[in-house]
Amino acid sequence: MAEGRLRRRLPDLLLEAAMIFFAVMLALAAEEWRENRDRQELADRALRGVIEELRSNLEELESTGVSNAERLDRATEVLAELEAGRDQGDADVGLEVSLLSTAAWQSAQMSQAVHYLDLDVMRRLSEAYEIQDLYDRVQTGTVDSMTELMRTADADPVAAVRQGVISLTVLTDLHGSLIEVYRAVLEELEAEGTTA
Repeated sequence: MAEGRLRRRLPDLLLEAAMIFFAVMLALAAEEWRENRDRQELADRALRGVIEELRSNLEELESTGVSNAERLDRATEVLAELEAGRDQGDADVGLEVSLLSTAAWQSAQMSQAVHYLDLDVMRRLSEAYEIQDLYDRVQTGTVDSMTELMRTADADPVAAVRQGVISLTVLTDLHGSLIEVYRAVLEELEAEGTTA
């Protein structure tokens, strides 16, 4: 008798099990959709922050570039005068330092938002920040070497200014390369409609 009742209820039980299964699958799909949407929003916010940071860094580089190019020209003139045996008195060349930020990029990495960016976009941004890191290291080295050169300039001013010209030339060349990289990345992202 119990067996007969079970057989009669079997279609209802199967239907109920199928509905529970369908409800669970629907809930899981909705949760996955929400998570994907949240991840995409995180990636989009992070990308907007990084793009804004690159724009700001580009403006910083452009503002210091003119000054440092002028300082390199002046140092080259001073070197020519010193090598010709003419005293230049105070041959202080100097350097205007570019303060470049990596905060947005680091935040995107720490929040793992970069994992949800398009692979090509992430690669281009990584390359840009690697070149920026190289520029920062060369700039720090240039500041350090110029500080040291100022201490030794009295003993051999020609060698000090020559080394200053070399350091400024390397930094200026890398400065121009970094500006080109920033512009190219920003133009590519703009062309893809990724920029904010």
